[in-house]
Amino acid sequence: MATRSSLKKSRVLVDDFARLRLPRALAVSPDGTLLAYTLEWCDLEKKKYFANLHVLDLETKTTRQWTRGEQSDRATVWSADGSRLAFLRNEKGQDRVFVIPREGGAPEEIFRTRGGIASVQWAQDDRALIVKYRAADPDADADKAASENKEPESKAPAVRKITRLYYKLDGDGFLPEARWQLVRLDLKTKEFTALTKGKADVECWCVAPDGWRVAYVTNVHPDPDKHPYHTGIFEINLQSGKRSQYNVPFGEKSALAISPNGRYLVYLGHHKLGGGRGVETFHPHLLDLQTGRQRNLTPRFDRQASDETLGDLGYGLGPPPLFWSADSRHVFYPVTDEGDTYLARASLRPGDPERVWPLKGQVPVFNVRGKSLALIHRDFARIADVYFCQDNTAKKLSFEKLAESTPEYFSSRNLGKTREIHFRSGDGTPLHGFLLTPPDFKPRKKYPAILEVHGGPRCQYGRVFFHEMQYLAAQGFVVFYTNPRGSQGYGREFADAITNAWGTDDFNDIMAAADFLEALPFVDGKRIGITGGSYGGYMTAYAVGRTHRFRAAVAQRGVMNLTTMQGTSDIGWHVRYELGGYHWENPEGYALMSPITYAHNIRTPLLILHNECDHRCAIEQAEQLYATVKILGKAPVEFWRFPEESHGLSRGGRPDRRIARLEGIAGWFKKWMK
Repeated sequence: MATRSSLKKSRVLVDDFARLRLPRALAVSPDGTLLAYTLEWCDLEKKKYFANLHVLDLETKTTRQWTRGEQSDRATVWSADGSRLAFLRNEKGQDRVFVIPREGGAPEEIFRTRGGIASVQWAQDDRALIVKYRAADPDADADKAASENKEPESKAPAVRKITRLYYKLDGDGFLPEARWQLVRLDLKTKEFTALTKGKADVECWCVAPDGWRVAYVTNVHPDPDKHPYHTGIFEINLQSGKRSQYNVPFGEKSALAISPNGRYLVYLGHHKLGGGRGVETFHPHLLDLQTGRQRNLTPRFDRQASDETLGDLGYGLGPPPLFWSADSRHVFYPVTDEGDTYLARASLRPGDPERVWPLKGQVPVFNVRGKSLALIHRDFARIADVYFCQDNTAKKLSFEKLAESTPEYFSSRNLGKTREIHFRSGDGTPLHGFLLTPPDFKPRKKYPAILEVHGGPRCQYGRVFFHEMQYLAAQGFVVFYTNPRGSQGYGREFADAITNAWGTDDFNDIMAAADFLEALPFVDGKRIGITGGSYGGYMTAYAVGRTHRFRAAVAQRGVMNLTTMQGTSDIGWHVRYELGGYHWENPEGYALMSPITYAHNIRTPLLILHNECDHRCAIEQAEQLYATVKILGKAPVEFWRFPEESHGLSRGGRPDRRIARLEGIAGWFKKWMK
């Protein structure tokens, strides 16, 4: 029976993601009295997202909005003396650098470019900014529009001449000839000076606390595209201009930071040159800049030093933040662990890191400046709350809640209830997932159910508010989302279990999840559907080609033919580490692991969703599956194409297309399962 409180509330609506105001970039001032952040909002009518700059006074707890209007501000960073704040904005086809005084007021535009600006940091006693910059290809018409501060016309070139393996990137499209490099912007003269050059991107980087040294990671192999893990760490002295290379092993590196006392450099990474994507465990590695000695700070810790928790509000999966404590005795970074992403603190003495954030859920963003530490926390009942710690050197950190994101939302919605589930696969392997029941749930009623499979595959479902899951529950479905083998958060062996073995243990784990659902007394075992995106789309198509147990299926932006994926994906050549070599070296293995091999068996009503500008899993993957199923005529099938959208439609695509996607999924399952 519905409760009195639930009768006053609405169920989750398909466009609720657009009602949420989401804090993004955090920046604590050097004196610990101000917290700058950007707040993202959505305009459904204009079909766009915007973000404005806000500043919270940590003493009075009052907030001021520093920028207004329909633009997207990002990448906030305070000057060393705390008198100014720099941030980035894209406007009229140009990336722009702005600086605004501590008191607020009109921001000053320092620099604009038709190229890209990824990040910015202060340097040289606040007299300069170091900018990670990528030059645009020549285009006379676009240059003319930029000089007139007009929006350039979108047009394709007469021809694209491709000479490199890495020539496109999902979300960016076709890449310019130039790569990401570091430049120095003199704030007095506005002179732009290149600090790095080459055919490899500058990856992670940082300015030393003294402001006169820059450390960065870049690939040193003559063919960096084909050998992506041959990365080194370099330092540039901004006074002398001297560049030197640190003696550290090759391997992936995702973040680095120099200690406040200037003696140490720490980086997150591993020292392998192969292996499945996302399998190798990233650790904090310490380099003593005086002695050259190195050590792994967490050598036996079997959890990933990154945020691999999935959601559909745009948090997680980016480069991990990495910061030092004010006393140079600890480093802070995120850890993915069995449904959580928490804030960890590692000491300079090797051992397991300390979990310093006590709550379950996800910490997708945090920032450290001096003794201050600010973070964002999310869970099933919190969209994105902001917390603050005054002393990050304390033995036990104490946090104060500063702000709640869209606090009125949960009081206005009747949500489904989420419970954690622990079960076992057919071979006894322990598995973990989350079961969501519809609002006003009646345990004696029989409900249709949807099994969700996540992408990655080296990611995890976690303890966070997931709009898609809640929307499907609001439509009357039980939703079960789990972390099968291949997921992150459960150790290296668990993540590595499907390397060169897609469709084996992972498929068995998905079938065990279906068995668990079917055995629940409130689930109609004859009305269970399956869906997922990316790798989850792969597993959806693979599953309905291997079994007829599902009543309906929605395969989203998935890989269907691993052989063709190697040549059409933006990172396709990487799969040699994942799938036992290139496809010509392992043709039988590629065929066995590919859903297209089993497509002739599909009898399940199938909806295929794919995005036309997806460079991660190119739309030809969906075209192959659709054509095969349609020609054979053994199952109802539809193919929905989303124009202009990249792989990330579900978490950042145009709002009306996100709505169409969710309505399509729910509508397909209603058509065939209700």
